[in-house]
Amino acid sequence: MYKFILIPLVSAFIGYLTNVVAIKMLFWPRQPINLLFFQLHGLLPKRRAEFASSLGKLVEEQLLSLDDLFEKINTPEVRETISRQIIIVVRNRLGEIMPRIVPAKVTQVIADGLEKLIRQEAENMIRKTFQSGQEYLNDEIKVSKIVEDKVNDFDLDQLEEMIRGVSSPELRAIEILGGVLGLIIGIVQDGILLLLG
Repeated sequence: MYKFILIPLVSAFIGYLTNVVAIKMLFWPRQPINLLFFQLHGLLPKRRAEFASSLGKLVEEQLLSLDDLFEKINTPEVRETISRQIIIVVRNRLGEIMPRIVPAKVTQVIADGLEKLIRQEAENMIRKTFQSGQEYLNDEIKVSKIVEDKVNDFDLDQLEEMIRGVSSPELRAIEILGGVLGLIIGIVQDGILLLLG
């Protein structure tokens, strides 16, 4: 009678332990260990460079390209905000550089004229600046390379902590699922033993 209780419990323990070890081996061992005919090496330490490269490509191609970023930045609202800031800076600077002997009314007329000119030209100038900046940055900056370098620069402990921080509940569920599946297999084994016995 005890074996019918023991078999599912042992199977549950083995299923749970197997999944715990499998998850641990995503990160450990950090350095390869030679075991007779094969080498034991954690998945992340072994394939870190591939992981970093794939993640970089995924981010650039699917999540955030420079074109996406410029699309969000190069909007009429942003261009208007920049124009307003230019006008504020020009007015303040004009007030500083105009000699005190120039009447305030003349300074005001000059400032108003510059503001009108800026309002007419700034939108187009800012748009063109964004466009040329976008072309230049697309040639010079690769988001995929930045992400790849960042991931490769992470200490393996930091990387493990980051991955576990994001997926801890799911990893725990996988461990528990191993125990549940082991328990079910143990119960099936009990059923087979009863049928054959």
